Amino acid sequence: MKSFRFLSILVSVLLGLSSASAAEIYADYAKEKKRINTEGSEAAIHFFHQKYSDTPYVIVNKKSKSAFFFSEKGTLLEKSTVQTYPGDELGRGGAGIYSYAEAKGFFHYGKAEKDLSVHALFVGDLRISPGTTIYVLPESEDHRFRLRNHKITFNAARVLRNRPLFNYSPLNNEIRHSEFTVDYADTFIKKYVRTLQDEKATLMALLNLENDEYNMLAEFAFGVLSPETQFGTNWKYRLKQNIPVVVSIFKGNGLDTDQNSRGPTQIKKIPPVIVEKYNIDKGDLKRPENAAVATLAFAADLLKEVRNMANLHPLISEETLQDYIYYLYQGRRYEIKEGTATPEKNQSIQKIKEAIGHLTIEE
Repeated sequence: MKSFRFLSILVSVLLGLSSASAAEIYADYAKEKKRINTEGSEAAIHFFHQKYSDTPYVIVNKKSKSAFFFSEKGTLLEKSTVQTYPGDELGRGGAGIYSYAEAKGFFHYGKAEKDLSVHALFVGDLRISPGTTIYVLPESEDHRFRLRNHKITFNAARVLRNRPLFNYSPLNNEIRHSEFTVDYADTFIKKYVRTLQDEKATLMALLNLENDEYNMLAEFAFGVLSPETQFGTNWKYRLKQNIPVVVSIFKGNGLDTDQNSRGPTQIKKIPPVIVEKYNIDKGDLKRPENAAVATLAFAADLLKEVRNMANLHPLISEETLQDYIYYLYQGRRYEIKEGTATPEKNQSIQKIKEAIGHLTIEE
């Protein structure tokens, strides 16, 4: 009986270790994703199939008029010369992700990922099984494939755009279960982080966020506690919390405290969707649960603005967005507009990065 009990315990421990090893650290994934995406479209496609997929695929290069058929392991099985249609627009069988539909003679057709509409993709002598994923590489440098949410997506080269003429990948609403932990013992910090974890599904739906976006914003929402109020411990912050009217008068706003920054992340405005959903106002931001959801939603609004301003700064890309959110957070849009924003030299942003190092997101 003792031997049987020991074996049962041993099996349980081994299963627990196996389960733990299967968990993925988001920071590691994000770092690897950034590296792969920087290498370009084809590198992202191959990496995805080698790590996250087990299906064969075809890459069509419109510039070289070639189609490459790969095994599920990424081994090149066949190369064929093909004739393609000019342009990257969806209506022309342009760049993007397709599911192979059929062949009519030498004409090959695919279902667009965007809306499942069928389009002629190329002309050539190639045998492809129905359902095989077809990647048509863009002729223009304005578009690219990238690893995103553990999948391959096709969109604009710099940052995500909504451009109806192209076969851009649709929003990915899949929510990955996450566990947030932090190596601080402070009760306030732990409640703040626990809220970011527990409200993930609700906030993703409310703010129309994808999984990778949420995790990135959660990192920022946690990290920004550091430069703003030293995680709520800064004496100036505590003084301002206790005498909001004095602060308002000092800033020239009279008795109107609505203009004051409030809470441990010093928010000036709570997004309306958060006010409606959670029934909170700025006076409630002293509570970690309220501050967490308000800060993440505020950062989500700023993320949209950074994307819209990306063309004004040469170093803003989908892979560097987090580095520039704080400029808007501080009201320093002019640094992005003038192209002078240098996150690596900004001490507050470096404090954010250092703080993020104490947060672990496992999926």
